[in-house]
Amino acid sequence: MKKILLMAALALMAGGASAAEKAGGKKAEEWKEKVFTAEELKKFDGKAGRPVYVAVDGVVYDLSKVKYWRGGSHMNMHDAGGDLSDDIKNRAPEAIHKKGAILSRYPKVGVLAPAPEKGEEEKPVVTVPEESEIGLEKFCPVMEHSFVVEAKTPVVIYKGERYFMCCPACPPQFAKDPEKYIKSDKVKAEKRREKLEREKRERAEKQKKKKGGKDKKKSE
Repeated sequence: MKKILLMAALALMAGGASAAEKAGGKKAEEWKEKVFTAEELKKFDGKAGRPVYVAVDGVVYDLSKVKYWRGGSHMNMHDAGGDLSDDIKNRAPEAIHKKGAILSRYPKVGVLAPAPEKGEEEKPVVTVPEESEIGLEKFCPVMEHSFVVEAKTPVVIYKGERYFMCCPACPPQFAKDPEKYIKSDKVKAEKRREKLEREKRERAEKQKKKKGGKDKKKSE
């Protein structure tokens, strides 16, 4: 009887470990759901305390903690916030960068959306919310109502702007006629509100950094 109970306990433990491994594996792959357009990637240029993101071969890497990328520039040759596939392969020293293989040691934070071909109209790209957006109140342009953003909330990037969808059915509807939705008076008002809030946050951050610098000088 004891032997049977022991075997059952071991089986449960094995099952639990397997579930944990699956959960961990899923979390490790979450970066693949985050999509950046070229326009959105420009915001992560490493300047004014912003993160340092670069894209190589369609993958977006976070180099914020790399000392050689402080301020968003590397060796006065490469700038953050863009696609550096060509630079890494053709301009960077191969002995050090190994055609981009060096990036495997840094965090992956998303994928770069393919650039539209010449003459091709920009298409909406579906991605997921950033951590800082979860819990905020946003406006769905399709259903025209406000809701609280969750981790699973679909976000559509179109012409450099982020539009939050209240349910999975909304992105396909939005894609049928994006211009119709973004030209809505309610959506325009929401974008103006977001812009004002963003500017307010940026001013607050600047004042905080300025105050921090003054306090540091006083303590010295």
